[in-house]
Amino acid sequence: MSSKTEDPVTALEAQLDKQLAEVPSEPRRWVIALSGGLDSSLLLELMARLKPSDQLAAIHVNHQLQTDADNWAERCRQHCERLGVSLSTVTVKPASATEADARRARYDAFEKKLKAGDCLLLAQHADDQAETLLLRLMRGAGVAGLTGMPMRRPLGKGYLLRPLLQAPRAMLEAASEQLGLEPIEDPSNAGDAYDRNWLRHHILPRLKQRWPQVLKRCQDTTVVMQDSRFLLEQRAQEDLDVIVSGVRQLDLQLLRRLDVARQRNVLHYWLARETGHRLDYRRVCQLQQWLTREAAQGQARLGQWQLRCYHERAWLLPLELPAPPGSQLIHAGETVELGPGLGQIRWRRAEQGVAPGTLLTLQCRQGGERLRPRGRGGSVSLKQLLQEAGIPPWLRPYQPLLLRGDEILAVPGVCLCEAADDAEGVVPEWHGFGLS
Repeated sequence: MSSKTEDPVTALEAQLDKQLAEVPSEPRRWVIALSGGLDSSLLLELMARLKPSDQLAAIHVNHQLQTDADNWAERCRQHCERLGVSLSTVTVKPASATEADARRARYDAFEKKLKAGDCLLLAQHADDQAETLLLRLMRGAGVAGLTGMPMRRPLGKGYLLRPLLQAPRAMLEAASEQLGLEPIEDPSNAGDAYDRNWLRHHILPRLKQRWPQVLKRCQDTTVVMQDSRFLLEQRAQEDLDVIVSGVRQLDLQLLRRLDVARQRNVLHYWLARETGHRLDYRRVCQLQQWLTREAAQGQARLGQWQLRCYHERAWLLPLELPAPPGSQLIHAGETVELGPGLGQIRWRRAEQGVAPGTLLTLQCRQGGERLRPRGRGGSVSLKQLLQEAGIPPWLRPYQPLLLRGDEILAVPGVCLCEAADDAEGVVPEWHGFGLS
């Protein structure tokens, strides 16, 4: 911490310089997210004092949510022009006027603008972190949510950094006044419509009055939660290594062998990793109770995903499954992509198989097919064969078949047929849609 006699600008420059120095590699550009408000205007000013202008750039996102939005963009242009910093202005159209949709549109714009090696600098500070922690606590967040905003994380082709995250807003206000800045005042910040504003105006000041170290305590909590999150995810990955049985597929019998807390932990981790979305505690509990029932059946919708149960397996699939692909000619031994999300045909060597290079027709199941699996001693319908193999009903329309002429030579991942060669060759396997 800086000494009490150190002026706020010098103290913030020291904090900022320290955070910039800890970036793993020197960025191609330092890109300041510039709203025109006090925090981001000060960050731009401080960066201009620390770095040459040709290493800096700024980006202003116009959300079109305020009548003065265009004037704010002009103010940002003038500020950047005075400092000799290039500015990009991006106009977005949030899905609604809510804070969440505005944030989503803003970050989408940031991600599209960042180039490889860029570091986006955001001006959030210690008060913002405390507000985030309180908001997430009120929403019932778990360990992951209570880690707060990270100091640094990847974003698009670059990454973002919050170099002022340990500085209180009071210090930023004092530094802005010392530098004579005239930041934009967003009128929406004065109201209580947004939960964050309500906390900022009514709760955080009283907490500071009662507990002067509240910002530091919130910072300490986020650090502890980051350690806890790391340990929980490490344990979840260890459990997942045991119970996963294919691409986006879990063995429910093995899941039941874990205690309840570990079941919830591994499900939360697995679903967040695969879908990119974290479920709340209540939803995780519902899924855990459903999946650990004996002979669990049915399905559950998870945003743009669905979770299905069949024969003691849980399968995570896109909500909208693509159409089965048409037929195509391939050569035995070549890896073939079936289509987006449908996996691929791969081959392994075997004592009995198809001669490499054999010209084959690859097509999906049409319905009504019969074949003679090697070693079965007769013909069987493809439907019965897929049932016996435990292929779920929703996957059967995508089941690839390999034909030579009009005769089925192999059902990849299921069987080789009598029509295949008796000599050493290659055997096809289907890797996709949860098949290992």
